Amino acid sequence: MRWLRKSQAVPLTALKTPAELTERDESPTVHDSPALTEIFGNLDTDRPVRVLDLGPALQTNLDFYTKIANGVRIVPLQRNDGLEGLQQLDAEAFAARLDRLLPIGDDAFGLVLMWDLLNYLVDEQPSLLAHHLAAVAERGASIYVMIFTAGTMPREPSRYELLAGGRLAYRPTTRRRTAAPDPPPAKVERWIKPFRVERSFLLRHGVREFIAVNA
Repeated sequence: MRWLRKSQAVPLTALKTPAELTERDESPTVHDSPALTEIFGNLDTDRPVRVLDLGPALQTNLDFYTKIANGVRIVPLQRNDGLEGLQQLDAEAFAARLDRLLPIGDDAFGLVLMWDLLNYLVDEQPSLLAHHLAAVAERGASIYVMIFTAGTMPREPSRYELLAGGRLAYRPTTRRRTAAPDPPPAKVERWIKPFRVERSFLLRHGVREFIAVNA
């Protein structure tokens, strides 16, 4: 498997397995993910993609990517100064953060996994992120987005583990809860332009999944 430049790649020996996650992690719940099932089912097995994962590095997911990818980049945006620090960045500082983490010029990504990050960004941040991702993704690349729609959600982004058969393990990193944003689908579509929403799925446990493509 061909990885990205060594300075950007995540060493396999440095990753935590699910059993090694910190005590702050809650027990996971597992649900079907129709959006991811469709995305992975439509991949060309003769043409591995480059994957951009905006969540934390998990050995489970990297093992999964070895089957579909010829390159992986892990970019947890809130890693250095936490979610609150990320939210406090103004538009210029947030854009600078993206320029530093997601440089343009590498081979384009064919699949982007945003996970639940969009639920936690504020003001112009969703649109800034979407435009930056579109610039580093190839035309027709797929992006996966998860929006909480009902009740409450964890106050910090969770960890998500890709399982066999289109199943997804949700592992909250905190017991604290906050109100779910529940934006209408049309608002999500505006947030993630220039990606174009192709499918969405409303799941029973209060999550809407989106599949969008880089138009």
